[in-house]
Amino acid sequence: MSPSALPCIALASSVALVSFASLLAAGGCGGSEGRGEGGGISGAGLGSGATGEGSSGSSGSGEGSSGGSGEGSSGGGSSGGGTTGTTGGSTSGSSGGSTSADDLPPLRSCVHRSTTFAAPPAELMVAKGSSEALVFSIPELPAPELVEAATLRFVGHDLDHPGEEGVIVVNGGAPIDLPAELGWENADQTVSVAITGRTVEGANEVSFGAGSFAGGTFYRISAVEALVDAHVEACPAAPAGPPMSVQIGYEDAVYTERHNWVLRCDFGEGYAFTAKGADQLPLDCGKLYDPDGKRTGTATFTFVDLPAATYRVSIRSRHSVNRNPKGALFVVEGEGRRVPQNDAQDFATDVWGEKALAGTVTVVLDSAQEGESDSVTWVRLDPI
Repeated sequence: MSPSALPCIALASSVALVSFASLLAAGGCGGSEGRGEGGGISGAGLGSGATGEGSSGSSGSGEGSSGGSGEGSSGGGSSGGGTTGTTGGSTSGSSGGSTSADDLPPLRSCVHRSTTFAAPPAELMVAKGSSEALVFSIPELPAPELVEAATLRFVGHDLDHPGEEGVIVVNGGAPIDLPAELGWENADQTVSVAITGRTVEGANEVSFGAGSFAGGTFYRISAVEALVDAHVEACPAAPAGPPMSVQIGYEDAVYTERHNWVLRCDFGEGYAFTAKGADQLPLDCGKLYDPDGKRTGTATFTFVDLPAATYRVSIRSRHSVNRNPKGALFVVEGEGRRVPQNDAQDFATDVWGEKALAGTVTVVLDSAQEGESDSVTWVRLDPI
């Protein structure tokens, strides 16, 4: 989407407007970096949908094939999958002399949230070439010589002009292309971008600027954070805050027996399902599907730093008459309940129930019990 008229520029009050041209001048120019995958998603704020609820699923594609787990491939639908990739090279070294690995603190994976992590999405709507930018501050990052890998993660809305949507600048460095896909129009996406070698000690400034699309720039950014693997004694304490909705998509789950899972990102909102037929090979976006005939495995969704509250647990999936006749078994912190999916509703949202939760919480789709086909698009927790 591009703005047809730009009489004014509305930006969220919590995000500063700066001269983006000056940031680019300080950093020169450079290419885009790969997009990495992060770990668990914090419960302190909703990433507006890890996989995005903006695009509705398309029905009309037939199911059925070998093993009864076939997924139809006809019918429209935009990609609902998040970005994937690698985190880039690691950075090592020390100042003031050599340091052996034995002298370093242990390697820890820490989440550093921006100061406006839980704020509403900030909006950028400007003409091509504008110097306006959305600026976020991520505090308490360790010294660069202690950092092995760093990934910037955020939620973007309406990132639908690949190569032209906008740019990201970290600490005044070289610009990085803002990831975008045609299928992300009017949808929220959780995006990860490698920033290894671009961080500084203490507060880090991350700016999102205008792109080169002729019709101008329009997008929203929220839930900005850095995932950092570094040699530190401890991760920063999770900030206190009220419970908020949080959601994790299928692409951010951790799978066992991944060879029995199809992660389909080319249809509707995208979804994962267990299968055993060779005819499903073309549908797996990760190209890791290699069925052993058992149609078993698990998918684990891990929420971290969840404020104590009672949450409603909802599950989005693609229903089909070929799904598990007993219902998909979702286990929330050790408590399992079945969610029926064997009907013709296509994409549907089911409520697992309500449960008191806090801290690190796991939700597991246990598809290892019956060897039937189960499905999931996302898992969402809403405080009640």
